[in-house]
Amino acid sequence: MFNDKKTREAELEEKYLEALKRLDVPLLTLDPRWHQLFPDHLKTKQLSRLEKQLNKLIKKQGQTNNDLKDYEKARKVLMENILNNMTDGHEADSPIRSKKQDKNQQLLDELKDKISEAEIVQRSIPHEIKLANQELLIESMRICYETLIENTKVIEWEDEWIKHARNELTEHILVKQEREMRNTETYKFMHDLLGAKVVEIFDRDHKVWKGEIGTEHKGTD
Repeated sequence: MFNDKKTREAELEEKYLEALKRLDVPLLTLDPRWHQLFPDHLKTKQLSRLEKQLNKLIKKQGQTNNDLKDYEKARKVLMENILNNMTDGHEADSPIRSKKQDKNQQLLDELKDKISEAEIVQRSIPHEIKLANQELLIESMRICYETLIENTKVIEWEDEWIKHARNELTEHILVKQEREMRNTETYKFMHDLLGAKVVEIFDRDHKVWKGEIGTEHKGTD
């Protein structure tokens, strides 16, 4: 049973990833609406893990871009140093210049390697970010649909309760109206038969619903 569930989840994820391939989905962790929908106390362990994974890649991309800018600045400085320290071997300080050139060239070679590595990361990381964002989106959608399904059950239950309550309320309203009508007819009969003054004597000892009929007959005999 457990393996069947895992297989089903894998099939669904592959299906959803295929559907998302052509979509340009905004980065979820940079979207305030995503954070509003998933505050920390509602995040699953899987959602938090995928969120951290995406943020790590976004941070890596930003750091790589900054590194390349710094490397380019350093490369220009080294190139200037190499040009400024060029010698034909006849200057008095040519041995010192030669040592500086060797050091500058070594640093330049190391810098080229760093630039090459950073450029590889710069080219590959957008795809990694897209995949990580898609995985986070799928997990977010899974949680959304769990919430939608649970809320749908409650909505349907509440809808049935409201329908039942409305029917029951209608029944109670009809009973109330019928009793009010009976009280009105009864009170009117007593007023017509005995007069207001006599009925008022009885009223002092009995708390009953009289509606407007008591006002209409008050003071009449």
